Amino acid sequence: MSEPSLVSERALARTYNTPAYADPFDAVEDYRRVAKYASKHPNKGSSAVASALELPRSRIRLWVDGDGRPDAVRAIDAAREYGWLECTYGSPEFTALNTLVSNVFSGGSIAERDYRPSFALNHRGEDSHVIDALELAGVDYQVVGDRDGRADEARPTEHGTVLGRVLSVLGAPVGPKADQHLTLPPYLDDAPTDVREQFVYSYLENRTIEHEGKDTLHIQEVRNRSYLEELSRLIESVAGGGVTLGERHIVISADAARALGTVR
Repeated sequence: MSEPSLVSERALARTYNTPAYADPFDAVEDYRRVAKYASKHPNKGSSAVASALELPRSRIRLWVDGDGRPDAVRAIDAAREYGWLECTYGSPEFTALNTLVSNVFSGGSIAERDYRPSFALNHRGEDSHVIDALELAGVDYQVVGDRDGRADEARPTEHGTVLGRVLSVLGAPVGPKADQHLTLPPYLDDAPTDVREQFVYSYLENRTIEHEGKDTLHIQEVRNRSYLEELSRLIESVAGGGVTLGERHIVISADAARALGTVR
């Protein structure tokens, strides 16, 4: 039995707003029909193509007479080049995506306006694991410092907005997290152990707070209660026990911290 596909063309296309279509993926399918027909009839202009396919000429004119591909088509093409489309739990590319999704939850964000992601660097600075994840994903990025006392950020550059949309398809929140009712990514429910472990390790690298003289750790989060419950259960399942949820924090016992390998 083959592994389930985690990022589909349809889901990626639906992150776009395409005014002429109720479903943005319909624009992708129309574009492909037009491109296929035009390739077989290279001497026909947009008016003839529109008539043949019963589509408004105003909608397809740039598709035929120029390079006016729909944004969703460009995103699908870019995501395919990076290996993000149709990825599965076992795909090498998914290791990077899973880590980046965890980093959106624990130390990053995806801009609501254009889906551009940014990732705060943790205590390791430019040795943060998120840098490794971005390089594994194959995307260019820049590190932005001098942020008025806030942590430096890694921000993907070329195709950064496509990456942000792919992460959102996987379940990463878009926009300010404090304003949302968060849930963990659905793909974690059926994920193999190594995927769940990688998500947790990435999260803890960004969020755990140490106590002097103790191996006990805790995570302080101002998030909705159901999300904290989900997160606590996930960490406990990976650690094998020893995780408790307080009012606004998750406590990881010394034994659990040692089992997770997070004691520094």
